[in-house]
Amino acid sequence: MFRKIDKSLLMSIVILVLVVVVFQITSKGSLLTKRNLLNIINQSLTTAIAGLGLIYVGAMGGTNITTGVVAAVAGSAAAIVAQQSFALAFPVAILVGLLFGLFLGVINAVFKVPSFMASLAILIAGRAAYVWYVSTRVIFAPMDILTLNKLEYKLPILLSLTVLMGYILEYTPFGNYVKAIGENENAVRFMGISVRRHKIWAYALSGIMFGIAGIFLIARSGGASHTMGTGMEMQVMMALFIGGVPVQGGTGTKIFKLLFGAPLIVLLENGLVLSGSSGPMTQLIKGLALLAIVYLSVRLNKVERLRERKELQAA
Repeated sequence: MFRKIDKSLLMSIVILVLVVVVFQITSKGSLLTKRNLLNIINQSLTTAIAGLGLIYVGAMGGTNITTGVVAAVAGSAAAIVAQQSFALAFPVAILVGLLFGLFLGVINAVFKVPSFMASLAILIAGRAAYVWYVSTRVIFAPMDILTLNKLEYKLPILLSLTVLMGYILEYTPFGNYVKAIGENENAVRFMGISVRRHKIWAYALSGIMFGIAGIFLIARSGGASHTMGTGMEMQVMMALFIGGVPVQGGTGTKIFKLLFGAPLIVLLENGLVLSGSSGPMTQLIKGLALLAIVYLSVRLNKVERLRERKELQAA
């Protein structure tokens, strides 16, 4: 029984307990107040929505670090069109995210550019273009979008998206093939399945979710700024990995791990702030935590694969 326990999830639970105990003490009891817990939940929802798309890329063992710039562009575009018609806000944000995702997917799957380098190039170029654009005009979120920055709107949307994306990942051929690519891409290709097509649409889904997250991002900030979305990609990746999603992807990729990791990473940031850590110190600790989590995830994955191989040999 105990041999079947998901060790990466167990690691995440241990981290959660340690984070709560340490920061509850260092913050002098401020961490677990009702107001602060509601604030943590509210902040983690945008991260979770973006992660619902990134998890498909992660399931393939790929990378997409365009989260922040796509969310910023999509959110700003949604705010602009919402000033005329709020009904267009979500379609426009989804379209912007879809175009970014398709572009990255084609570069990676068709032109064979590694996902990290391709998304890094898009991040740099996209951020430069976005900063130039917002520096020439003022973009405010209209009242209809500002209203979305409430739990009574965010929670139902997150739950709906979770059910939809979770169903696709767990119960459709597309979701199974995406995870199979993470396990062994060549095996999937030899089965006659189009790895290229599945990669492109996995990146497209990540872009769509980034676009939707962008609406809630601008709803929270109230308007566009050249720093909007900065660092969001690291936060979403940490939510995946700290929740127990394998760095290499594969069958260990589960939606519930993201939903566990998203509030955990916000809890970590919140606890550092309440404990009096400076901005640079907070970023340093987050970076070291990500490095440690990735290392442990890789080690646990190797141990698990070795155990499975020995069991097969014994059988």
